[in-house]
Amino acid sequence: MPTVRILAISGSLRTASLNSALLRAVAGLAPANVRIELFTGVGNLPLFNPDLEITDLPPVADFLARLLEADGVIIASPEYAHGVTGVMKNALDWMVGSEAFVNKPVALLNASPRATIAQAALKETLTVMSAQVVEAASITLPIIGSNLDQQGISGHPSLSTSIREALRAFHTEIVNLQNSKTHTLYGIKNCDTVKKARNWLDQNGIAYRFHDFRIDGLTPELLQRFADHLDWNKLLNRSSTSWRQLSADQQSDLTQEKAMQLMLTTPTLIKRPVLESGDKLMLGFKAENYQTELL
Repeated sequence: MPTVRILAISGSLRTASLNSALLRAVAGLAPANVRIELFTGVGNLPLFNPDLEITDLPPVADFLARLLEADGVIIASPEYAHGVTGVMKNALDWMVGSEAFVNKPVALLNASPRATIAQAALKETLTVMSAQVVEAASITLPIIGSNLDQQGISGHPSLSTSIREALRAFHTEIVNLQNSKTHTLYGIKNCDTVKKARNWLDQNGIAYRFHDFRIDGLTPELLQRFADHLDWNKLLNRSSTSWRQLSADQQSDLTQEKAMQLMLTTPTLIKRPVLESGDKLMLGFKAENYQTELL
């Protein structure tokens, strides 16, 4: 199996941080085909200022470079006052306008079963940034209150087993995404046209990642990317059941902005599937078009 490079980021600056200890334990438990680097420069990042350029700030530029080089990212961050830590949010804010997390596999580790609010907020932020949060590798471990340090975590039978399983799942997902990153099929699993497209791709041995709008979601950024490459009038499926279920007011006086909001609220209004192949987007499925573009 190929070796993958992972950047591990702790959302705490405490010397005795459980999250940092957890990440060091994870690095120690990693198999030979997973190389984990613990990023220690989060505390050196200046406060986010959108007026400043990343390239003008060496600590931020270094952080971006490390993220771009990594095949995946592991984040372990505590919850402060029902929120994401300031240092973690600041680090992510710097990366919002970059490609650092776009389609980047991310695993979220949680050292406290009680810390659910910040974890959900962190996942939401990363999803908006177009990261691929890998659920099978995102685990919660009962470390808080256990008095375990890095060595204790590594030597704990159930904790170490959970970590190793999460790393295996993360490695598998990263490799799968790497193999299919040039092709992503967007749609809904039970759509007949999507099924035809998937069958054609499978029969022709073309690796791809399937993004289900109902499961994986639809962000404004992704929909805007569709609109930037495809005619929104063609993207909006006026022959769909979802369109017929709209009120007359919703169907009338359509503008791109109104249509985009309708599709964002009801993704089943989008004509399916949308195939992203490199820098091209293809709308709908016709075997002859796929044959021409993909073979």
